[in-house]
Amino acid sequence: MKSIFLIGAICFVITSCGARKASSDNAERDSIVVQEQKYSNVQSETLFDGDPNVSGSTEHIGAIMKSIASGDTKTLAALAIYPIERRYPLHNIVSPSDMVKRFDLIFDQKFRDRMKSSRASDWHSYGWRGYSYGEDNALWVYDSLTIINYYSAQEKALYDQLVKKEMASLHESLRGNGWYPFCCYKNLTDGSIVRVDIRARGTMEENNFHKDGVALAYPQLQAFKIRGDEEFRLSVYPKGYKLNEKPQISSTGYVDIGGSANMMDYVFKNGNIEIEFGDSFYEDGKQLMMIKKEGKETQYEIESCYWLDLINR
Repeated sequence: MKSIFLIGAICFVITSCGARKASSDNAERDSIVVQEQKYSNVQSETLFDGDPNVSGSTEHIGAIMKSIASGDTKTLAALAIYPIERRYPLHNIVSPSDMVKRFDLIFDQKFRDRMKSSRASDWHSYGWRGYSYGEDNALWVYDSLTIINYYSAQEKALYDQLVKKEMASLHESLRGNGWYPFCCYKNLTDGSIVRVDIRARGTMEENNFHKDGVALAYPQLQAFKIRGDEEFRLSVYPKGYKLNEKPQISSTGYVDIGGSANMMDYVFKNGNIEIEFGDSFYEDGKQLMMIKKEGKETQYEIESCYWLDLINR
């Protein structure tokens, strides 16, 4: 009996010690994870609320956070997929060297400090869209950094400066009245220039998405949050046409949003002419514009450009 009791006591002690050791080990491991997940590559996918087979790998998230927090521009530049879009008329980030050059403008000390105190739980999976950081979706990662929705005070100031400059360069009939520049394209088929401006219609409500500025609601990134109170204006300048003159064609239209990717297509009508282009108008990697006139449809290849670059050249 004594021997049975002794064996039981020994087993109890061993089990208790093992449990305490496991608990201690778990606490130590959790502590390490809390510290390391701020900056280092996070090894455990279970720290995130997504499926890596759907949302992409989380392998680089820690390194992205660390590189932003520490100002390691070269590492961050190597962990991004280009181009990374910025709100027009700001230029997109088109290469690693461009990321290094513009790092301090994009990631101010405020955001870098935010990265220092962040952890894996601040990231959430959005299925095939990847992982998003923070309630404001400041960063998006699908294996690598794909989207930056954060705008520093300095970059917002630059945005405002470019907006004013661009609108001032237009013909007087196109200025003011709440219009903001939204995008610009060059027609590679016939050399014409097509620009689109945006403004909100009606009275601004307290919960209106445009409360903080019409164009600020459009980072030119997915997913777009369009509420149906926007108005779009198309201006067309044929090849050789003076860009500061009144455009040959000017009409208002709307944006059609479709699919789980929130694909954004522009639709403009001017008399018997209908012009359409946007996210779903791609073929063999080329972006297309469709012009319908009197039942005949003509296809043109277009590419993004910057109005101010055209004006200043």
